[in-house]
Amino acid sequence: MRVSLALLAFLLTVVALHSEANEGPPKNKAVDCCVSFTSRPIPFRRMKDYRETSVICPTPGIIFTTIRERQICANPRDIWVQRHIRRLKQNSK
Repeated sequence: MRVSLALLAFLLTVVALHSEANEGPPKNKAVDCCVSFTSRPIPFRRMKDYRETSVICPTPGIIFTTIRERQICANPRDIWVQRHIRRLKQNSK
């Protein structure tokens, strides 16, 4: 009886630890961060989509995807970047 109870407790501990270990993001997934920002505004007609950089990046940034699938980093504080984001959000509705 004691052996089966100890085995059950051990298995429950292993299952609990295994599920906690799998809750975080995958460790092999690449994180896109911006090292530098474009110095010139990009015409809106070339924009297709955007995404924010990960919170683990040292500097916040916006990654625009162009219609030719290029990815360009931009400073989220720039006025033109904020305008593009607003327009892309409106177009996606």
